[in-house]
Amino acid sequence: MSSDAGTSKPVFKGLAWCHEQYFSFFVPIDWQCIDRPDGKQGVIYLPDGRDEHTYLAVQVDDLGTQVTSEDMPDLVAGLLEGIGQRTESLVDSHTSAATGSLVQMEAKYTFLEGSERRRRWVRVLYHETRQITFLAQGSAEQIYRYWLPMFNEAMMTLKVHSTKPTVPG
Repeated sequence: MSSDAGTSKPVFKGLAWCHEQYFSFFVPIDWQCIDRPDGKQGVIYLPDGRDEHTYLAVQVDDLGTQVTSEDMPDLVAGLLEGIGQRTESLVDSHTSAATGSLVQMEAKYTFLEGSERRRRWVRVLYHETRQITFLAQGSAEQIYRYWLPMFNEAMMTLKVHSTKPTVPG
């Protein structure tokens, strides 16, 4: 799969199940998984190894305290403030919800990095004492649109849990 395919759409060749200690999701089988360069808990998947600015990334941070729905106004304000600190950021949409003890936020936005306008989709989930941040980013807006069907698959299959799931069998 190459992101320089013009206006065509990527081809689904199959999905792999990324199942880690506190999260799981499905990702295209031909995407490259790399370690996080910052050493934090999580993973990064690259659809095209030549483009390090297009990726799916997950980061897990233990906050040491339980997050509840009462925290949501402050969390949403913090998320939007963080996005606003990016150069020329424009928020397309943002949502937040609490379901039981799971608190989640989502935002889609663009920002300028150097001379390139990047597009990003972020989902932040709070489960028990953990913040699990999931990013889908295109190195440019047209690259993001190209990979959007694959980003959708990963984003919509994202699950959080307390223990690493096992493969049934």
